[in-house]
Amino acid sequence: MSALTLVRRRMSRRGSDEHTPRFIATPAVLEQIQREVAYAAETGSHIRVAGRGHTRAPMCRCDDGLLQLSRFTGIEEVDAVHGIAWVRSGTRLAHMARGLASYGMSLPTLGWPGNESVGGAVSIGSYGIGTGDSRHPSPVVGLRMVGADGSLFSIGSSDPRLALARISLGTLGVLTHVGLRCVPATHLRSRMTRGSLAAALRRVDAMRAHDYVEWYWSAHGDDIRVRTIDRRPRRIMAQRPKALRHGTARVRSAAYRIGDALPSARQRVPWRLIPERARVPDSVDSAFAWQLFADSDLGSLGYALPIAQLGDTLHALGGVLRALDRRYRVVVRVRYACADDAALSPAFGAETAFVHLTATHDARDYAEAAGEVFERAGARPLWSMPHEHHADDLAELYPRWTEFAELREGLDPRGLFLNDYLAGVFGLGEAW
Repeated sequence: MSALTLVRRRMSRRGSDEHTPRFIATPAVLEQIQREVAYAAETGSHIRVAGRGHTRAPMCRCDDGLLQLSRFTGIEEVDAVHGIAWVRSGTRLAHMARGLASYGMSLPTLGWPGNESVGGAVSIGSYGIGTGDSRHPSPVVGLRMVGADGSLFSIGSSDPRLALARISLGTLGVLTHVGLRCVPATHLRSRMTRGSLAAALRRVDAMRAHDYVEWYWSAHGDDIRVRTIDRRPRRIMAQRPKALRHGTARVRSAAYRIGDALPSARQRVPWRLIPERARVPDSVDSAFAWQLFADSDLGSLGYALPIAQLGDTLHALGGVLRALDRRYRVVVRVRYACADDAALSPAFGAETAFVHLTATHDARDYAEAAGEVFERAGARPLWSMPHEHHADDLAELYPRWTEFAELREGLDPRGLFLNDYLAGVFGLGEAW
């Protein structure tokens, strides 16, 4: 499938206006990336980079030039002593995980979808979350980019700009390489249990004991499904035949569905709205950690807010959704993350809950009502989701927003790496 076909198909599926780039390039080496950026600069056009389509926001939409880095992949450097790996930005996270496993290494964060590209994940801050290591919430320790003039520049771990550039929405340059802090490869154990919303909100400290926590709640009841993932020492295990493993998973999944169909379970979380990968308790090597996590199509709405505000916000959200229509079920997915120091991270400055909503039918009315609840609570919209916030709103939500805007303007004064959507986000208007 061509890059243009890929971009068109994903835009059409999400209801976006179809944009046809004037040219599409699929460079395989660094010099080709530099040449394409230099050409765009000389001709006065704009250029964006398309990842694997994880984001729902029109980040890569562009009528001028589009770069697709699916050929620029692989792990280039590995420092096993210090646990640092440099990866090309077009590499899929699943392929990178398997490559790191061959060195006995893995990412310290969990919850990332395997089909996403490394560059796309870093640019919007979806490189994984977790509660296991509050000292290093982000695995990104360095960046290499092609600037607006086609030259190369790096931002290392000791550079004060790293906290600003770690999540850049692709507006500082073409991200070519990402330096990632790694940890020893481990075994991952996933467990699903039942619980109540009230208990989950009270037991935040207990949740911190796990490396990864998410739970699913139906806004029309109090029952939730809690899913925890913990790291265990890696061990060599005799692999069961593939057919047997899949057969066991199907039996477990069928058993859970039968249990949810019983009359006593009518008020529980609607099981069909929970992704298949999250339904069955599983145990995998960290090389295949992506198999445990839901795809990016889970939610139609996504916000991040401090954990301390989560309880009041969810109670308000439940009241609004129940008042709209009780016939239609809405599932809320909540994930916990440590405080991050990246300027544009939705988890900046505080322990954060990432909240996603999905519904059983057209969720437009629910999304509008839920959005108002989150906005009143001061929640930050996730960069992967479309939103209507602009520069003034975002400056209030992100304390270092002005610093990032100044860095972006200094590195790309002409707006080579912007599109109309991002120009609106940064409040450039007619100036762009």
